[in-house]
Amino acid sequence: MLETAGNDVVRADQQSFAFGNGGGGAGTKVRQKPFDDFGKSNLFLALMPERDVAHRAVGIGRDAVRRHDLSAGPRPQDIMHVSLNGVGRYNGVPEETVFAVSAAMSTIRAMPFEVTFDRVSYFAGPNAVVLTNPVRSEEMMDLHVQIAKEMWAVGLTFTYNPRFLPHMTLVYDDKPIPEQLLAEPVTWTAREFVLVRSIIGKTRYEFLDRWPLLGE
Repeated sequence: MLETAGNDVVRADQQSFAFGNGGGGAGTKVRQKPFDDFGKSNLFLALMPERDVAHRAVGIGRDAVRRHDLSAGPRPQDIMHVSLNGVGRYNGVPEETVFAVSAAMSTIRAMPFEVTFDRVSYFAGPNAVVLTNPVRSEEMMDLHVQIAKEMWAVGLTFTYNPRFLPHMTLVYDDKPIPEQLLAEPVTWTAREFVLVRSIIGKTRYEFLDRWPLLGE
C-alpha cells in the first residue's frame, strides 16, 4: 500500500466507472449502499489529476450545486479521478489479486497523454454530474483496451467497454442538469495510472500501486 487519500464523438449514456463512494461535507447526500456492502473494497484502475486540476474540478462541482440547486455537495478533492477499468469488489484487500494486477499492469506500454474535459454533463444511470468530452481520447481508449487484455491474459476478471467515455464525477445527485460547456477546458497530462482501493461507506481511497506512462 502506497498512500491514502480521503476527507470518460461517443454516446453519453454509459454507466459510470466511478467505483468509489466519495462524498462532500456537511449537508452532502450520501449515495445509499446495500448494508452488506459497507466496509467492503472496490478495486479499480484510474488516472488521478494534478492537485490544482482536482481543486478546479471541486470548484466546478460547487458551482453546479449552486447554479442548479442540487441537494448534494461536490466530492472531495483528494478522490477526484478518471476510472479506467474495474478490478472487483472484495472483503478487505485481496493480496493475491493485487499481486496479479500489479504484475499484469507492469507490462502496459503507453506514452503520457493529455486529458481534456470541456463540459459538465449528467449521467442518468449513476445520477452523476461529471466532467467529460464527447470527443473520445484515443490514447485513453488504448490504455483501457491494453489493461483489459492484460487482465484477461492472466485470468483476472476484466472490464472492457467499447463505448468507454472518460469522465470525472463531480457530484452525485438525483436531479438532472443541462449540459454546460466550460469557458476554459479542464486539462492535464496523465503520466501514470494507479490501482485504487475504495472502502464502501467511507470517503477514503487507498493507492495500492502505480505505474508510470513511459512508452517503449
